Formats: sequence, structure tokens, C-alpha cells
Amino acid sequence: MKEYKINNEQEPKVPSSETIAKYKNFRQLSHEYDRLTKKPKVPLYRDKKAFLVLLLIVLMAFVLAQIADEEEEDRENESIDTTITIDANVE
Repeated sequence: MKEYKINNEQEPKVPSSETIAKYKNFRQLSHEYDRLTKKPKVPLYRDKKAFLVLLLIVLMAFVLAQIADEEEEDRENESIDTTITIDANVE
């Protein structure tokens, strides 16, 4: 069995009276704890940053879709434009 030594010579650490007074107000302490630990429940349309980020993502997707459609049309036009011409003046 291990032997433990208990040091009773040191005085226990006691918080200062300012620290004790700070934590006596449980309502304020609870509010600070909730503010730090819980995510704010702000609707997406009221959160300006998130709304702008989503708007940019949607606009980029729209632009990329338009570019892809234009490239597809160009490829179709190139395949239609390639025709073989035959000279009738072959001897």
C-alpha cells in the first residue's frame, strides 16, 4: 500500500473577498456561463455574415452553372459546324 504524506503546515488557499463577491450574484454568473458556452440562436436572415456568405455561395454556383451551359453550347455548335465538303470537279 502506498504511503501518502499530508502537508498540514501550509495554509489552504482561500479566494479573496473580491473573487467571492464576484461569484455571489448567481444570476449574472449563470448569464455569463450561458453566453460563453451556448451558441446564440439568431435566425439566419438576421445574422449578416452568414447571410452574405450563403448569398455569395449561391451567386458563385449560379455563375459557374451559366459558364458550364455556355461551354456546352459552344461544343455543340463546333460539332455541328464541322462538315465535310466534297469537290464535284474531281477528274
